Amino acid sequence: MSTGIAPRLNAERVELSNGLTVLLSENHALPAVSISAVVKTGERFVTDEMAGLGSLAGELLDDGTETRTSQQIAAAIESTGGALATTGSYATTKVSATLLSSDLDLGLELTADLLRHPSFPEDRVALEVSKRRAEIHAKQDDPRHVASEAFNEIVFAGTPQRRPVIGYEGTVAKITRADLLAYHRQFFAPNNTVLAMAGDFSAAEVEHKVRQGFGDWGRDEDLRLPEVTRPERQREPITRFITKDKEQVNIFLGHLGITRGNPDYYAIRVLDTILGDSPGFTSRIPRVLRDEQGLAYTTYCHTARSAGIDPGRFVAYIGTSPENQARAIEGLRRQIELMTAAEPAVAEVESAKAYLTGSFVFEFETNEQIAAFLVQAEVHQLGFDYLERFPKEVNRIAAQDVLRVAREYLDPHNLTLVVVGPVDETGRILKQAEPT
Repeated sequence: MSTGIAPRLNAERVELSNGLTVLLSENHALPAVSISAVVKTGERFVTDEMAGLGSLAGELLDDGTETRTSQQIAAAIESTGGALATTGSYATTKVSATLLSSDLDLGLELTADLLRHPSFPEDRVALEVSKRRAEIHAKQDDPRHVASEAFNEIVFAGTPQRRPVIGYEGTVAKITRADLLAYHRQFFAPNNTVLAMAGDFSAAEVEHKVRQGFGDWGRDEDLRLPEVTRPERQREPITRFITKDKEQVNIFLGHLGITRGNPDYYAIRVLDTILGDSPGFTSRIPRVLRDEQGLAYTTYCHTARSAGIDPGRFVAYIGTSPENQARAIEGLRRQIELMTAAEPAVAEVESAKAYLTGSFVFEFETNEQIAAFLVQAEVHQLGFDYLERFPKEVNRIAAQDVLRVAREYLDPHNLTLVVVGPVDETGRILKQAEPT
């Protein structure tokens, strides 16, 4: 049995009277600190008509506040040699900063300003909308992206997850400064925010600084988060072929996955590693389809990786030449079926567990990684002892557990298949023009 050396983490949780959750982890190895401030909102709470609003708001947080221009924000952080970034995703909006510990005050000041007082200047909004529209348009020429988005549309039908996080060209084009300000007013509140910090500081001193910088941020007593429709796993096979004049076919196969809070999460991580989520010779799909049959440079399969507050996706992917399309699809289906047919070999299980526990420590090497973990631990109620529990939970998994979760969470007979490439709508390979 693999042991895995569990990293240890000292963390403190404080909740201010305004509802702001503060997570602190001292690490004095280097004179640096990382800040991760996460507002629990994103595309998840955006309507279809405004798709892209949440992610756009996140991107624009550092483009100006009520007292600072985007140039002043950039100059302030660059003068310290630090880094600052803002992002908006499906379920969260984040401000992250990495600085020397001597510049911690500036880092907290900027973080508070960006969260509380973004101004969304008209010129910056127009520029970002234009860039976003160009990005969306360009992505339509990427067959792998097109296949992934089409897969999501089917698997997450009827829910916000079916939409691209960056929105659609038509919806993004309509987003205005007023929309962004209204979105900020609705969801940005201390009682909807987690502030995590890791690095070279005194927790007691930093808590005092946080109270100074965030304590007067008024709690939103009227905060009401919208109900989100949850996806349901399909009960029939669904197939879609999309024509793209490209050299290879991009194949996605799968169905709805799990939430991060699923009690079988650890067994599913072992299952994933055995089936297709390991970079080495451990996983069946890469070993058989890539290394033994030579069907692709890239192929993988996983369920737990996309698990979040809402269910993610169970997905197998392969990119291959058109003449190998049928073999590749059959190969993916075959490996999924075999996973549900019998217990994996004990050696496979032990190898997967060794990989998971051995690589786990590398997820907590930097202050930035630790701060990000603190947020995840809070959002998904993992507990700060998760770093010590993870290897133990993984090492409890036996072959029969892997077979049980394979049969419960994988359905080889009711899968969504999306193929994008030189094919017609029936999947027939189109003749490609001879090179000149």
